[in-house]
Amino acid sequence: MIIFGSRTTQRIVAALFFVCTFCNAEAAQRLVRVRSMFTLFFIPVFPFGHGQYMISCAYCGNQTALSRASAEEFQRDAAELEAARMNAETAVPEIPSA
Repeated sequence: MIIFGSRTTQRIVAALFFVCTFCNAEAAQRLVRVRSMFTLFFIPVFPFGHGQYMISCAYCGNQTALSRASAEEFQRDAAELEAARMNAETAVPEIPSA
């Protein structure tokens, strides 16, 4: 007997801080990718479909669906912000010469 089915998985892809449109609180907005996985004996084997992107508020928990283009822009913005933060942390301050 072969047992198969599907399971939905969620993965946080990126996060940014901005004001939520529902609760009007400035909180982390997480970009979540939701995908359906084919399972064989309760083990996820491979994804089917392209999945769906959603923004989830860390404060109120509300979720909003996003298009793929908007999700890619969100990821770029999060990556640029993280790179700027890492650059600021590792930058060596210059000592003024007399």
